Amino acid sequence: MSSEPGIDGGRLGRTLVLIGFVTTVFLFLIANRLSGDTFRIGAVAIGTVALITAIIGFIIAAGSAVEGH
Repeated sequence: MSSEPGIDGGRLGRTLVLIGFVTTVFLFLIANRLSGDTFRIGAVAIGTVALITAIIGFIIAAGSAVEGH
């Protein structure tokens, strides 16, 4: 955690990099196993989970600003 007030940029950056990496790996895996409509459904599902996880990561990183570090 940083000692500066505001959003913890380091935590947010690490979280977004991790989410991007995991999402990319899962998309490559389903691209090899699924095709057509099932691939699209899987890609949308994985993208939705990644987006929700990124939002939660932002809220956690912003929590340090609210705590009054």
